[in-house]
Amino acid sequence: MPKKSDDEWAPDERGRYRRKVGSWKNESGKVKEYPFTFGTNKDQAKARLVRVRELWAEVVKIHKAPPKQITGVLPSHIEIEKSEAVPLWDYESLWIAKQLAAGSVQIQVECDPTKQHHSTYALNVQTMAAKYPFINFVPQDLGEYEQGRSFLELAARFQLQNLELRYPEAIAAKANIHKKSSGTLHQALTAYASHCETNTIEPTLDGPMLSQYGAHKIANTKMLKRHLSDRPLTALDLDGCQKLLDYWRYRPLTKDKRINPPRPMSAKTCENHIAELMRFFRWLHRSKDFEWRKPEDFDELATDVKDVSEERTSIKAYTQRTSYLPSELPTINKHATPVERLILLLGLNCGFKGAEQGTLLLDHLFLDRPHPNERYLREMAKFEPRSGEHFLIYSRNKSKVYGEFLLWPQTVEVICWAVEQRNKFAKAHGLTTRHLLITKDGTLYHRRTGGAKSRSQIFTNKWRSLIKRVQKSDPTFPFFSFSSLRDTAGDLVRQVADGEVSATFLMHGQPVKQDDLLDLYTKRPFGKVFTALRQLQVELKPMFDAASENPIEQPMQQYTPMSKRDQIVELKRAGRTVTQIMAEVGVSRMTVLRTLERLLYRKQKKALE
Repeated sequence: MPKKSDDEWAPDERGRYRRKVGSWKNESGKVKEYPFTFGTNKDQAKARLVRVRELWAEVVKIHKAPPKQITGVLPSHIEIEKSEAVPLWDYESLWIAKQLAAGSVQIQVECDPTKQHHSTYALNVQTMAAKYPFINFVPQDLGEYEQGRSFLELAARFQLQNLELRYPEAIAAKANIHKKSSGTLHQALTAYASHCETNTIEPTLDGPMLSQYGAHKIANTKMLKRHLSDRPLTALDLDGCQKLLDYWRYRPLTKDKRINPPRPMSAKTCENHIAELMRFFRWLHRSKDFEWRKPEDFDELATDVKDVSEERTSIKAYTQRTSYLPSELPTINKHATPVERLILLLGLNCGFKGAEQGTLLLDHLFLDRPHPNERYLREMAKFEPRSGEHFLIYSRNKSKVYGEFLLWPQTVEVICWAVEQRNKFAKAHGLTTRHLLITKDGTLYHRRTGGAKSRSQIFTNKWRSLIKRVQKSDPTFPFFSFSSLRDTAGDLVRQVADGEVSATFLMHGQPVKQDDLLDLYTKRPFGKVFTALRQLQVELKPMFDAASENPIEQPMQQYTPMSKRDQIVELKRAGRTVTQIMAEVGVSRMTVLRTLERLLYRKQKKALE
């Protein structure tokens, strides 16, 4: 049975997240995996698990390395463990691992002045920090540590003076050996970007490619280089690191010439760059190519982004509309082509953005088969599926959050059309993929590209083309991004139901914020989601009616705005001549004749037949 991933990690009966990491020898002398408890919050538990696994990897590395490669002064019990055939947790490493599992960010090294000299205590703290450089060790007794450190420095200077007196020639020759340059900030950022490019890849149908997260990290790194002046890495002590962070914490002004006058960068943008800078510092600390180490109080660096006073009192977010109203949806649906109508309805019916629509598979569609949990819906959710109703069941590509949707009849119609198109394109190109959305060239709608954005912009481009066509008829029609459909859908569901139903519809990770264990013991209220979608089907009838009689019919090429074409037909029905229509609408004779032939005479002829 395959091992479950961390995303499938479920707590025990007491709500604790547990996982076995590494091996140890119990009291009976048997080697077993050691069980750790990582708390009751899943996100925190994942972060703690990563740190414990990182420590175990270092224990394995120390076990495999020859003694000469192990830096620092090792306690005697480490040398005993080296004789073991397999790596094991020893007393010291297990003590550290338990503290990491409990959530400790800093590991306090205990001090007992009655049993050890302050120099021994200081040496012990420094040895552990050198042995595990990715862990922040702090002395429990700062006074004892400072006394011990001063004593060790004095002893080292005394030994160096003795060496200079006894071996002056050797010391002079040593002085002529130049230490390897530690490099500059921009050199390190360039190396970090190369590291991201080779270590943040994911498998795809076209082979391993840079992940979207990796592309995001590389873009952030380029922005850091543009904004932060180059400087030696030796300048990045605690104050130097804080200055780099402060640049973003205090919201620098935008450098985009289109924004005039410049304004402070958004808080979210600055938070992203601070997070990238902190990841860069941690990578730089572990890199063998640069002689830079995190300052002693690295975890005390301030990273909070400051608010602008005007933003704290601004009501813009509450008063500025960012999504479409129900009265505007019929106009959009009227102007849409079949594929544009598909992405419109999937956005409204299921709250899908491009990532969800592009990763939609045929397996997610329940068009010719009943809902798999039909009995549960009837008995527990008190929802009775009707004859002719169809469903879509999906798990989000990134978060793996599960969702179910009752499909509107027009959504089903355009999905069936899309399935036929998809099968035709897949057969022509010999594709085996189960994705619903494939271009006629045989490429996926949701795919990596070699461009700067690393992601196909097909959804954005189609949406922009649709709205521009609407604006050709009505220049005052608003433009909101393709992702605004998800906001519109979530708002519509909330207005006819409640916040929990809307969050379930939008496939949020935790619909009920006050209870992070609810999803472990109960099913989400999909019956209420279906009921809300039934009600919206009635309320959005004007949108469905605005489409042509055949929603999957490819419309005529729209050189003439739809508003003028409708005006031509209405004037002809009112008895106007072609010449009168030409003068009133302001188009050519051929345009009037072509429009009447396609939109009026053909329909009349078809009706007579």
